[in-house]
Amino acid sequence: MRATEAAQLFSLLADVLSVGFSLREGLNFAHVMLPKQREQIKRIQAHLKQGNAFAIAIKTFVDLDCYYQIKIAEENGELTQVLTNLGNYLAIKQRQQQKIKAALRYPLAILGCLGILMVAIKQAILPELTSFNHTLVHMPVWGWWSLGTCSILLVLVGAGTLWLGHQPRLRRVVIGSYLPIVGPVLKLYWHYYLSLNLGLLLASGLQSRDVLKLLQTYQPESVLRQLADALHRHLNAGRDLGQFVDGYAFLPPTFKVFFNRGATSLQTAKDLKADAHLTYQRLFTHIENLIGLVQPLLFGVIGLAIVGIYLSILLPMYHAIGGLS
Repeated sequence: MRATEAAQLFSLLADVLSVGFSLREGLNFAHVMLPKQREQIKRIQAHLKQGNAFAIAIKTFVDLDCYYQIKIAEENGELTQVLTNLGNYLAIKQRQQQKIKAALRYPLAILGCLGILMVAIKQAILPELTSFNHTLVHMPVWGWWSLGTCSILLVLVGAGTLWLGHQPRLRRVVIGSYLPIVGPVLKLYWHYYLSLNLGLLLASGLQSRDVLKLLQTYQPESVLRQLADALHRHLNAGRDLGQFVDGYAFLPPTFKVFFNRGATSLQTAKDLKADAHLTYQRLFTHIENLIGLVQPLLFGVIGLAIVGIYLSILLPMYHAIGGLS
């Protein structure tokens, strides 16, 4: 199921559940209103008829982190709110991707034209100047250095991406949180994700230790499971929670306050859910601000490309013309 389709389904289900529909009635309604998703909805309904939970029914259509968010919400009576958040998140994410594509279209077209111009000058004009001057026009040494540096950077980025893809999920999240530009977005997302899910679990009456044991029963590939395992090892070594939070860049410092002040599980759950709500709003505000920077950054790259064309092509042309005189 594509992100757009998931957003439509979750938003529709959240709307009908909020006005009193049961989950089965909501899926019947979605079957009529979303004709392109009828096959997926039929498979979900078949799971429910077999007595499976909605989270199990939707598992094959969403990623693992989304599945656990739905599972936790369903088990704690917050399915409507979480489906609303997921629907909004996926819909906004899709719109933002479209905005980024629209913002990239014009600058990339200009960069393409500059590339064609560079090739045309090198292939058509410089050979003519060389024939007049009887000396070969070479790319400056610094031009070759720049080309080599860019090539090495591309190789390093490609190798780093391949290496990162083979790392455990938790390590990928940690590394991603240190990256420029996208790092702050990832931190806000995981801040929201963890605050909401921990808040829902604690609101069900579980104590912190019980939540930790529950998370350790999740699939090994999930961030919640890997984080719970790491915390279990950390606490067994006699270290405190504050050190653990400080050791992971994507964990919010507010966790040290919420879990160390001796409040009841219900009060901590209330604080975590309020924190998740505020972080959810900050996340999308931050993403919108980043999208606004895309075009200015690309136009800066275009400016550097134009300067590079002048220095790497027009200067050799100047020297060649100087040789004619």
